Amino acid sequence: MSDELLAKVLLGTATEGEKRAYYEEVASDESFQEDFYQTKSLWVRATAGRKDSSLNLDEEYRNLRGKVRVSPKAGIQNMIRIWLGRAAMILVLISVGWLAHQFLSPEKQEKEFTQKFASSIGSISQMTLPDGTHIWLNSGSEVVYQENSCERNVQLVGEACFDVAHDEEHPFSVQTENMVVRDLGTRFNVRAYPGDEVTETTLIEGSAEILSGNNLKRICELKPGELAVYDKANKRMSIQEIDPSTIVAWMNGKFVFRNEKLVDICDELGKWYGVRFRFGDDVIKDYRYTANIKRTTSISYVLKMLNITTHLHYSIKENKMEPDIITISTEEKN
Repeated sequence: MSDELLAKVLLGTATEGEKRAYYEEVASDESFQEDFYQTKSLWVRATAGRKDSSLNLDEEYRNLRGKVRVSPKAGIQNMIRIWLGRAAMILVLISVGWLAHQFLSPEKQEKEFTQKFASSIGSISQMTLPDGTHIWLNSGSEVVYQENSCERNVQLVGEACFDVAHDEEHPFSVQTENMVVRDLGTRFNVRAYPGDEVTETTLIEGSAEILSGNNLKRICELKPGELAVYDKANKRMSIQEIDPSTIVAWMNGKFVFRNEKLVDICDELGKWYGVRFRFGDDVIKDYRYTANIKRTTSISYVLKMLNITTHLHYSIKENKMEPDIITISTEEKN
């Protein structure tokens, strides 16, 4: 009788056919019966208290036991010596199998090799993936990836720029809440903050395609200098030509605004400084401005410059447990 098969029966990993063959062999050969009960008893004692090692061998063997006729045999000491040797080998097989089941199951592997890299509020972080792809993470962003996976897939929340290592056989994919950006080796920027109304992808060099996040259906292919804007509300994609240097200025520690609405400028400032903006008048949300600001500049200085150049007023409500609230209006608040 195979010791490996006995180990599988005790572990509960044997198929119905293997169990049937095993019990039929036990029922037809008296020399196996002592091994069966002694090894089972030792295994039950060794695994006492483990939820995943409970066995019900007696119930499975009961129907076959009536076929066995037990007769006393000579050479008890020899039987004990043989059984101890086999039991030790069987328990080694069982232990290896149990450990493999505990630590090499798909659930354990996934939990062990899933890695997350994040950038805190007001900071820019960099990292290099195992495949050589370099990533810049903007404020309050994170990526999740499988460290030892053959698939080059990452999940992004926030904004990141990817300098992808070239590999024709393994495309690189960035998955966001609504879509997937895929390429072979190029450089692109993805902005996918959960609270934003749109998801933006800017191709800096190379080529990339955008796929639907639901069925991976191809939506469009980007060329260098193109910005793809996905509207989350109406689920539509628009493409426009832009200067990529303005999009990735954040990597160089700068805010670069070119004739942009005040509401969009404040949204960008809020993500970096960890504050929230409110407007005393809706009309000022559409005011447009052009500015270059170093990200090392304090928020108070930025607001003072806004007041001097636009005559808009601001007030700050400080909160201990939540982000400070900055209100901008056309009239000064007392």
